[in-house]
Amino acid sequence: MHQGGSPERIRLGSLIAIRETKMGGFSLAEMLVVMLIMSFLVLGVPAVHFKKTELKTKQSLHGRFECYYNGSTLMSNYINEEGVREVATVGAATGCTFKPPKNAVYLLVHAVGGGGGASNYTGGKTVTPKTESNTYSTANDFPQWIRDVQGFGKLPVPTTTPPSYTAKRQGNYAIIRYGNAGQPGKTQSIFFPKLTNVEITMKPGKGGALGQPGEKTVVKFNGADVDILEAEGGAAGSGSGQYPMWLDGIGSICQVKELEGRKQNLSDFTSSMEMDKDTEIPSMIDIQTGSGGGGSYGNIKTNYSVTYTIRAGGTASDVNVSNYVNKITCDNPSECDDGSTSDTCAAQSGKNGAVVILW
Repeated sequence: MHQGGSPERIRLGSLIAIRETKMGGFSLAEMLVVMLIMSFLVLGVPAVHFKKTELKTKQSLHGRFECYYNGSTLMSNYINEEGVREVATVGAATGCTFKPPKNAVYLLVHAVGGGGGASNYTGGKTVTPKTESNTYSTANDFPQWIRDVQGFGKLPVPTTTPPSYTAKRQGNYAIIRYGNAGQPGKTQSIFFPKLTNVEITMKPGKGGALGQPGEKTVVKFNGADVDILEAEGGAAGSGSGQYPMWLDGIGSICQVKELEGRKQNLSDFTSSMEMDKDTEIPSMIDIQTGSGGGGSYGNIKTNYSVTYTIRAGGTASDVNVSNYVNKITCDNPSECDDGSTSDTCAAQSGKNGAVVILW
């Protein structure tokens, strides 16, 4: 006798259990249908991804709009990543107008005021013959021109103890008078998120004339009375100064040209923005937007020369050491800042302001 039931009863129970297990799973046909549906889903993912990427690219196009003066003519330029460039001349009285692209996700408005005009010098310039003779007993007292000679190893040998030197220079001595430069226009920036249904109007400030400050640059929305941005013009140069020097060659005038007080004050407007070579407008750099004008000065066009001699202590003759004194040299020393060759170099007006909008 078998415990738990007869063999026939056990076999029947097993078959029923197996049938119930099969009924709880997937058939082959059902599995194939599921796999077909999944394959359609997988094939559809790249198309959706591409569509979203393309949409994002269209929303992130960038560009720039520029409003500036070319001479007395107000110009506008429009540039974007697709290489579109439009140049239009607009009336100086009305200014420039710009409608932000619908796909622009932000706007950066960057403006600079007009530069201040420089001042004139007063009293002209003087050039007179002069002789200067001094005795030096220690090297610490040497002026720079004797140090130049010493550097070449050309100092004559004294016989006195302590050693001494009598140094003389003879030639023409000048007092050059100059005006002071104007200051560059102020730079102002403002950031906006996405803007819609807005027209931006802008009027760059003009540079100041002789002794006059630059005008402010104004930016508005829809021509409203309230300004959204103002960049003040630069202050005018005032007063004058003078610079004494030995005329040891025509390059001497460079000493006056490079004086910080009268030298043109360049604005940092263009260098403070990202400007890649494909989209920068060279004319905006060439016209020195927003810079203050350089001061006037008296020019020296004659090629004067100075003779430098040294007599060593205990000796009876002067040694000409002019060839061993470092002279100041520069390119086109007789030219004024504007390229003219006048004896009087006029003060410069300030450079006009500008507006650049980036998106």
